[in-house]
Amino acid sequence: MTTRLLLPLLLASGCAARNYTHYLIEPAPETNPALADEEGTQLRPMAFGSTTAMKVSWNDGTVITEVEIPMLASGQRIVIEHTASATDVETIPATRLVPPPPSMADGTLDAAYRERGLQVNPDAPEVSITRGRTLMQEALSAGNYQLALEWCELVLARYPSHPETLRAKGSILLMLGEREKAIEVYEAVEEIETDPAVRRKLEELQRQAN
Repeated sequence: MTTRLLLPLLLASGCAARNYTHYLIEPAPETNPALADEEGTQLRPMAFGSTTAMKVSWNDGTVITEVEIPMLASGQRIVIEHTASATDVETIPATRLVPPPPSMADGTLDAAYRERGLQVNPDAPEVSITRGRTLMQEALSAGNYQLALEWCELVLARYPSHPETLRAKGSILLMLGEREKAIEVYEAVEEIETDPAVRRKLEELQRQAN
C-alpha cells in the first residue's frame, strides 16, 4: 500500500521539476540572465491598443543599432542581444560612418555646450566630439576632404550649433570648392560665436563674391 502511494508522488515531483518547454523543445532553451532573477507581477502602464514605443540605441564604435520597442500592454519584457555573431543572418553592409561613442571627456563638453543654451538634437545618435575631431583631422591630413566633411556632419547632426565644428565645416567646403556654401556656414557660426580669423575670411569671401 505504501509503495502505491509513493509512486504517484515521485512522478508528480518529477513533473514539477521540468517545465512544459522540456516536452516541446530539446534541448530546453536557456533563460536569459536579464530575466533569471525577476520576481513579482509585471507592471502594465500602457492601455491595450497603445502605439507608444521606446527607442533604444547601442553604439560600440563599429556598429550603431537603433530600434523602437513597442510598450506592450501585457507587460511582457523584451531582451535585445547585440552581438556580431548571434545569428547566421546576412546583413547589409554599412553605407555610412558610425558615430564614435562618447567618452568621459565628452560629458564635460556636452555639459558646456548645453549650458550655453545651444541646440542639441535628441533624435541624432550620441557622438564623441573629441574623437570626431581627431578623425576629421586625420582625414584632412590624408587629403580626403569628403571624409573629413562626413565626420563634421556626424558631430553636427547631434550638435548643430557647435562653433568649432561649424568653422571646420566652412573651411572644408572651401577646400572642396563650395565657396557659397562656405560663406553660409561662416555667417551662421559668426552669429553663434564670433572669431576674428573667421570674420576676416568671411569678409574676404564676401568681397570676392561681389
